[in-house]
Formats: sequence, C-alpha cells, structure tokens
Amino acid sequence: MQISTASFYNRSTKQMSLLNSDLNRLNTELSTQKRLNVASQDSTSWMLLGGIKKDDADSAAFRSNITLSRGLLAQSDTALANADERLVRVRELATRASSETLNDKDKAAIATELNEIRDGLLAIANSRDVRGHPVFGGTGETAFAQDATTGAITYTGNASVANVRIGESSNVQVGLDGRRVFGGDPDTPGTVDVFAMIDDLVKAMGISFTEAPVDPDAPPVDPASPPVFDPAVPRAEFATKIRTVLGQLDRAEAQVTSARASSGARAARLEIESTQLETIGLDREEARSALEDTDLSTTMVEFQKTVTILSATQASISKLAGLSLFNYLK
Repeated sequence: MQISTASFYNRSTKQMSLLNSDLNRLNTELSTQKRLNVASQDSTSWMLLGGIKKDDADSAAFRSNITLSRGLLAQSDTALANADERLVRVRELATRASSETLNDKDKAAIATELNEIRDGLLAIANSRDVRGHPVFGGTGETAFAQDATTGAITYTGNASVANVRIGESSNVQVGLDGRRVFGGDPDTPGTVDVFAMIDDLVKAMGISFTEAPVDPDAPPVDPASPPVFDPAVPRAEFATKIRTVLGQLDRAEAQVTSARASSGARAARLEIESTQLETIGLDREEARSALEDTDLSTTMVEFQKTVTILSATQASISKLAGLSLFNYLK
C-alpha cells in the first residue's frame, strides 16, 4: 500500500492537533479546577449547573431576608418588652392608688407619672424599624396620632402587615397590627384601648375625697342650707374606677404578651428556615461539585499521559519525515 507524502503529513498534523487540543483542555481543567468550562463540553450538565447557580442566588437572597427579619422581629420584641414594663408600672400605681390612705396630693403625683407613662407608650407605639417603617402601623406611614384638642390617641395605621419572603413559597410576618396591641380602633372589638385606660385612671386620680366637685351648670347653692358632702360617695366611685382599670390591665397585658409570643414563634420559624436553607445548600453544592469540579488526581494522570503520547508522536513523525529514497539506498 502506498501512502503519499501529503496524506502522511495531513494525518500527522491532525493527530498532533487532537493531542494538543486534549492537552489544552486538561491544562484548563487543572488551572480552573473545573471540568466544565463551556456548554459544548456537556450541554446537559451545563443546563443543570445553570439551574443550581440560580438556586444558589435565590438562597443567598433568602438568607439575607432571614437576617433582616431576625433584626425586625428583635426590634419589635424590644418595643413590646418596653411597653410591658410600662404597663406593669401602671398596675403598681393603680394598686397603690387603691389604698385609702392616699390624699389628693398623692393622687396628683400618681396622675403626673401616669401621663408620663402614656407619653412613653405613645412613643413606643410609633417606633420605626431599621427600614423606617412603623413597627405597629401595618403598612401605613404612621401608627398612632394624638388629637391636638382633646388629647385622644387613635390608630392611624392600616390592617395590612409587612411580610418578607424567606423561601421559594414562604413568607414571614415582620410587622404588627398596633390595634391588637394598644387598641385605639373601635372597629377592633375585644381589645383594650391602653391609652384610654390610662386616661380613665388619670381622671380617677382627680376625684376628691374632701369636697364635692363644682358643677358650673348647677343652680346656685343657698348658703343657709349647703348640701351635705358625703366622702363615702366619691370613695366608692374611685374604688369602682380602680377595679375597672385593674381588670382592663389584665387584658392589656395579655395583648402585649400575645404579640410577644407571636413574634417569638416567627423568630423560631426563621431558625428552622435558615437551617433548611443551609442543608439544601450543602446538597446543592455536592451536586454542583459532581457536575463541574475536576478530579485533580485523575486529570493530572491523564495530562501526563497525553504529554507523553504527544512527545512520542512528535518524535516518531519527525523521524519518519526524515526518511527518503536516498536514505533507503544507503
């Protein structure tokens, strides 16, 4: 069989080109430590890798949202704890006021402190989270507003609550409906209006045990026969108001406790979601590594083998190319 010189060189060139291509591929795999660098190497695996990378990006966003949600829930829990402390102080003052040894001066001091507590609770109810959103205002701009004329405090937020996406089909509530914590909305039955309750207690502190209240609309009193003042009447009225407020305090404290329990449950859920994301992420990384990463020991052996074959092929071709009829006649 005769082999032309052109055919010999073409075949030799093609063989060395294939070996060089394999060598370059192996060298790239070793330098990048990735088995797949272009889609043409394995289109199916390349598509799977694309899906894995998308899921990784989603998981990173979810983890970031979980971190944000932790902070928001911690902030709301702190606000609720502060509100609870103030309600405890209101109870202490109401219990102290129920003592029959208090005089009008003592009650005036209690009323002053109650007004300070009310202002503090209003500041807590209008607190904002790290995003600048009201903690207790739903998705509104403000939670509670105070009437400049009457001083009454009402809810100005809305019924919606803020949610943060923490999973493919999972959201967590990070906002609170202030009406269910502090009241202030007649359309939300069953809740105690904390601010109105404190106002009632302040008014009770104004009941005098030594003289009858002055009624500007009452007819003039005859100095010859002034009405008899019975201190038992205002004391009975005062005791009734104190009992009413103490009963309301039980429900008001239960409102705050319920809100804290709900926030705690959502925080626990965040921990579960975070653990699940970590576990799924490890499984996904294992799948990605199996598809993409280079087996360094195997690839290095193949690289060395290809270098040896290429060197031997080059030497053989070089030796065969040097043969000619004159060499044969020698």
